[in-house]
Amino acid sequence: MNLNIMKETARNKIVKDLLMRKPKGSKGINPVYKVVQYYCHDAHKDKNRVKCEHSGWGYTDETLWDLGFRVESDIRDYIFEKFYKSDEVLAECYLTSGKRAGITRKANRIWNRINSSLSTTRSSGKLSGLYKVRVGWSSNFFFYGDSLAEVDTLAKTMLSAIYPDDELIVTFVDKSLPGDILDRNIKGFESLEAEVDRKRKKADELKKAADLIETQADFVKTLITQNLEVAMRVT
Repeated sequence: MNLNIMKETARNKIVKDLLMRKPKGSKGINPVYKVVQYYCHDAHKDKNRVKCEHSGWGYTDETLWDLGFRVESDIRDYIFEKFYKSDEVLAECYLTSGKRAGITRKANRIWNRINSSLSTTRSSGKLSGLYKVRVGWSSNFFFYGDSLAEVDTLAKTMLSAIYPDDELIVTFVDKSLPGDILDRNIKGFESLEAEVDRKRKKADELKKAADLIETQADFVKTLITQNLEVAMRVT
């Protein structure tokens, strides 16, 4: 079986499991659940909510990251593609309000169950892959590393020397191959080159303006000197 097909099959299986009231999770994790009661203000009555004692609802942070969802809209698009799209319905806007509500419920359930895990993956930086180094407020560079700590050390050791006044913030972007950093840094390099061009153009304009002011000042000085000489002779 094709590797991509295998990955998609595994993703579909996990998503379907996460949509269950009590997901089974990965083999060996055995998540524990408890049912808690809460008051639903919309329905004006008590309802039961399932809570899982495992933060990933039976799955590791890496497994949930590998699903490929980064924001809730990614999940919504996936749900539509898998459960609602057809030859007659090519966009969510053509669904009935009830089916759109169904997408919302499914997307909310999955997002609520994986969001904290995604945040942990971004902040902990324990995966090998692409890391973004934000320099100050304007520049972003991308490095490959085995962990956030590794890239953070590299950034603070090497970049601090040429950016002494800027704060360096490292965040995990995604799993990747080392060669991916070339493509990801193109935009940053182009931005810097454009900034250099803008500043050099501005410098040329400022120099021309300074030369003009200098010429004007010299002319006025000469004119005033001549005026003074004429006035002195008259008096």
